Amino acid sequence: MIEEIVGLIIILMAIRTFLAKNKTEKMLYSNVIGFAVSALIALFVDSPFGFILAIVFFITSTITVNAIAYTLKRLENEITYEDWVFIS
Repeated sequence: MIEEIVGLIIILMAIRTFLAKNKTEKMLYSNVIGFAVSALIALFVDSPFGFILAIVFFITSTITVNAIAYTLKRLENEITYEDWVFIS
């Protein structure tokens, strides 16, 4: 029962990710998907290795989404060629 609820959360967040217009919202939903997938790993693999695998996936997915968000934020502040032409 819990697996179905977590799976439904993943599907809903995937739909919201595709429908979101703001990059910040997309990163938030992607992070939730990573959390939910790590929960599914922990629920399906009933062993200590499954727990370690879920922790590793949780950490790496969080770092990945945060790195993408950081990079997108830095790109917003860069001056592009079109901006430079207007400044000159």
